[in-house]
Amino acid sequence: MYRIIMLCLVAMSSLIAAAQGSVKGKIIDRQSNEALQFVNIKVNQAKTGKMVKGSVTDGGGAFNITGLADGDYVLEASYIGYKPATRKFTISAGHRQSNFPFIYLGEDSQVLKEVQVTGQRSQMKLEVDRKTFTVDQVLAAAGGSASDLLENIPSVEIDTDGEISLRGNTSVEVWINGKASGLTTDNRAEILQQIPAESIERVEVIDNPSAKYSPEGSAGIINIVLKRDRKAGYYGSLRAGADTRGGWNTSGSINYSSGKLDAFANIGYRRRKSTGGARSEQTYTQSRQYQNYETDSENRGGNLFARAGLTWHPTAADELSISGMTMLGDNDNTSLTPYHYGMLGAQADSYVMFRRNSGSGDMRMYHAELDYVHNFGEKHKIDFNLSFDRWKSDQDNYYQDSTTWNDGSQPTEYSYQYRPMHMNNRSWEAKVDYENQVTEDLKVEAGYDGRFSRENSPQESWIDETSWTGQNVAEDREYFNRFIYDIDVHALYATLTTKLGPVGVMAGLRGEYWRVNTESYDYWQEHDPSMRDTPFKKDYFQLFPSLFLSYHFNETAQLQLNYTRRLRRPWGGQLNSFRNTRDASMISFGNPQLTPEYTNSFSLNFLKTWQDHTLSVSAYYRPTTDVIQRVTYNHNDTIYSTNENVAKSQSAGVELIVKNKLFRILDLTTTVNAYYYKLDGFSYVIDNQTVTGEADENFSWDARLLASVILPYDISLQATGRYNSRRVITQGYREPNASLDLGVRKTFLNKALALSVNWRDVLGTRRWKNHTGNDSFERYQENWRDPRVNVTLTWNFGNMNGEKKRSENAMGGSDTEATGFGGYGE
Repeated sequence: MYRIIMLCLVAMSSLIAAAQGSVKGKIIDRQSNEALQFVNIKVNQAKTGKMVKGSVTDGGGAFNITGLADGDYVLEASYIGYKPATRKFTISAGHRQSNFPFIYLGEDSQVLKEVQVTGQRSQMKLEVDRKTFTVDQVLAAAGGSASDLLENIPSVEIDTDGEISLRGNTSVEVWINGKASGLTTDNRAEILQQIPAESIERVEVIDNPSAKYSPEGSAGIINIVLKRDRKAGYYGSLRAGADTRGGWNTSGSINYSSGKLDAFANIGYRRRKSTGGARSEQTYTQSRQYQNYETDSENRGGNLFARAGLTWHPTAADELSISGMTMLGDNDNTSLTPYHYGMLGAQADSYVMFRRNSGSGDMRMYHAELDYVHNFGEKHKIDFNLSFDRWKSDQDNYYQDSTTWNDGSQPTEYSYQYRPMHMNNRSWEAKVDYENQVTEDLKVEAGYDGRFSRENSPQESWIDETSWTGQNVAEDREYFNRFIYDIDVHALYATLTTKLGPVGVMAGLRGEYWRVNTESYDYWQEHDPSMRDTPFKKDYFQLFPSLFLSYHFNETAQLQLNYTRRLRRPWGGQLNSFRNTRDASMISFGNPQLTPEYTNSFSLNFLKTWQDHTLSVSAYYRPTTDVIQRVTYNHNDTIYSTNENVAKSQSAGVELIVKNKLFRILDLTTTVNAYYYKLDGFSYVIDNQTVTGEADENFSWDARLLASVILPYDISLQATGRYNSRRVITQGYREPNASLDLGVRKTFLNKALALSVNWRDVLGTRRWKNHTGNDSFERYQENWRDPRVNVTLTWNFGNMNGEKKRSENAMGGSDTEATGFGGYGE
């Protein structure tokens, strides 16, 4: 009897389930053709408009709502910054499931005082493991470079040397289109100065990447995604601009898309000219001597930037792509710096050395990529990717010194130095990524990633200690250096994603094995291999787990708890033992004995959305061991700087991001990052000198406000203000600073023509002021770049006739909005 009752209950449950209907689909951004996460989905009764059920889209933009009784319904999809889309469907005995494969959301638009005003697309999207910033509306970067644009991304900071930090941490990876693309810590500052800001579609800040991604960068990954439109027919633009410093730029792009082929190409040239300066004041405690200087510098350069790609769709399940990118650039710079030497308290300098520094060079960067994707099903695929990168930089540096004693006790001394420096780096990367959405609530990912890098960088020196013009130069054998740095990395990863009701879980594990080889030869070792030291070789193997937990309170609020293990490998310049005397006030060199630093990264995130407002609160904690830091010490009244694995550190903070849309025309994005940093004390013996650093801790905060105003007559205004408080650095601190950028854009001829003007660093306050020291010396440094105004004119053209070929079935239902091929529309 018990079995009969249970059998009846099961049968009744099956009948009830069979009598219920469901609706599923996928939400796509019409302009970028990408899936949209966290879109609000509502199912309303067709007659009364009463809401029956609701949900939000997952990481792939998909939704699935079950338990619907027979009847007529209206599905509504809404997301901040987009027009809502609706679909009608019916659940009946003969039609239990409704499926909308693609529902496209387009940009929102408003009508103000009978003037058509197009709303700006939401500039920030919060996802499970990243924040995505759409940057085509960032007016402050118009006519600028990728570096200029990154300065407008919340929590990202770039100093005058091009060093990038995220949430105050310089251990961050920078990628292009999801890969390193040849960028290393040695060259990325120069490459980012070459890439035009207008070629960038969006920037992804992945502050706690999963095991699928490289663990490099304890602060996370900044991924720069370049534009690649896929509108039906063809679409392109031409652009020209200039700035008040004498720089100018011009570029053009073209895109073509059809059923079988997608192609894109763009080429541009930028002529750069910037001015800035530096100041240094340093004193030696024991000898009571000082060395000061202040200098203005001018940097000029030009570069050609080109990209092209072709994608072939031989079948509905296969996609083969080939693409490439290159940058060809040149640069030259000059500066005249007076170095003042003397005794503290003296009425005048003991002597002054005037140094004329000039340099010129060129760089070459090449990136080629081959990619093949096979789709076994809608959410089941395998991706093979192979890429090659080459970076080559040849730089000629000239130093001309004249030293004069104020008391006339010695005749003026002259010297001339010519120092060519060559950097050669090539790398390969091979990746295989497998992805399978096994069920609606279970997803499996796995793959292999192999990266192989080779660097060979010789440096030479030619000197003349009798003249200022180099009439009798001879090779300086003491200066010669050849640095060889090879690293091979093999990685395997697997992640599992599942949902248990409102709880989402993504767990992953990545194993990496890497081998490092470094060699550094002086002049005699270069010419006599028997004199060479044994190369420094070391193998490593480490596991990097990741765990992401999320809880959905409802369709507009969720909580995330994440953990990942990260590392920071020392890069080439930090390992090279060669002693660089380019700066007459300091001798810097690397340390081939450096080992990686490791970080356990924890974060707790809360996300809440309203109709016109978004709130994101992130708390994070990052304990780090074997911290790599720049340490400075005094030896015979000369300052030396090198790198050491100094100690342990702890970093904890809270990041608050608030987006508000007010009065239909004003968008505000406010970011506040407050964090605590503690660095343990350390003591090392270097060059028979005991180098110490006291334990230090500090509470710092920075804030950024981006205000965008949409006015009638197609005018947009934008202002970006930022503030950074006092910050602890190794053996010292950085003073607080603030800055302001302004921008305006006006479109003409139905948006075919756009004029953009921006003013960077309006108040001239973007300066970096550092204080460092210990018991034997004190140093103050200041660096700055002068403000500039950019003017850019853009003409957009294209043939969108192919949009009309898209059928209603491909859309997953009818809609009153115009829809383009591949999800694009005007």
